[in-house]
Amino acid sequence: MNRSGLVIGSVILCLCASYAALEEGAALPDMLNTVTSIVKPNTTLSMTAWSMHVTNMTAQTLSTTHVLTTVPPTLTPNFSLPETGQYNVSIKNVICIKARLGIQLFVKENAEDLHFNVPPAKTVVSGKCGNTASWIILKFNLGFVNFTFVKDGEHYYVSEISVALNTMKNLEKSYSGAMKNVKLFKTTLGHSYKCKSQQFLPISPNSLWILLVDTQLQAFDVTGGNFGKSMPSVLGMISFHSDGF
Repeated sequence: MNRSGLVIGSVILCLCASYAALEEGAALPDMLNTVTSIVKPNTTLSMTAWSMHVTNMTAQTLSTTHVLTTVPPTLTPNFSLPETGQYNVSIKNVICIKARLGIQLFVKENAEDLHFNVPPAKTVVSGKCGNTASWIILKFNLGFVNFTFVKDGEHYYVSEISVALNTMKNLEKSYSGAMKNVKLFKTTLGHSYKCKSQQFLPISPNSLWILLVDTQLQAFDVTGGNFGKSMPSVLGMISFHSDGF
């Protein structure tokens, strides 16, 4: 067991209630001795890749006028907890996705853990809300994190987390991946998922991970722009599958 409470095989993603089962042999950063990074230098990613999420679904895009600077982020070997940010996606000034969380991305490079904390003050929010699928994209300097939500009867869950960390200033490398076809943080409609514990998730095997802290999420049936009652997440099983872009 590592510092987050994660266990290979049956993995407790959050001490609050949610867990997942990764396929046999899925690696976690604190358990690795040697790692071969999945790196694609000079990669440019287009946000249109997420058009697949709204096939046959009516949705509207949140517009934003924020401007990002182009200073590349820097990975650091020094670990520190990320700052918690507040992020909303709205349709016609009505909030349809709420997210409150801190996000850290980290990689293995030459057997060294390197970390990047996503800065809320320098993060631009966009997304789409639909009847059965919605997503929120948090875009920062030369990178992004995407959460896709799917409605399933009286519940909803995160079906995909996609990440890109491009052209790191000190490494001149890019990292990307996606955790797809999963059922994370399954919660009753009208309620929010909440977890105060640290949650580690593998995005690209043996090369890229995401750490979520102080997490509260809600998609669909957001009333009055406020989080619904938080409740223990319905335990959901996943089989681990990730792709580099």
